[in-house]
Amino acid sequence: MNPSDRHTPPGERGQRLADRFASELPIHLNGVEGLTKNVSATGVYFETTASADPGSKVTFMVEVAINGQSVNMVCSGLVVRVERQPDKVGVAVKLTSSFFTDAIAVDEAEPDPEADDDAS
Repeated sequence: MNPSDRHTPPGERGQRLADRFASELPIHLNGVEGLTKNVSATGVYFETTASADPGSKVTFMVEVAINGQSVNMVCSGLVVRVERQPDKVGVAVKLTSSFFTDAIAVDEAEPDPEADDDAS
């Protein structure tokens, strides 16, 4: 069963700190590929064939498309749940850090004229 398809009874949503969004983004964990199933500001659930144990720390890379460019986001976190399936493993990670490894232009706004004055 996909975690985003699960019904959470009223009163038990207190554990979630952020909304989750369905997504299918490529990930790389210990040289093994996988695919995210949902992401939030505080965590990621993905499926892979790489092994992971609850309570372990993991670092993985997520490929994200921003402004039509593929960029890499490095994420670290704590494995909070592992769902072993016959041909893959579902891994839920509570993020402790994430950062983009590629420089991208997110905002195409005009430069601030006051910023030029500071450089002189």
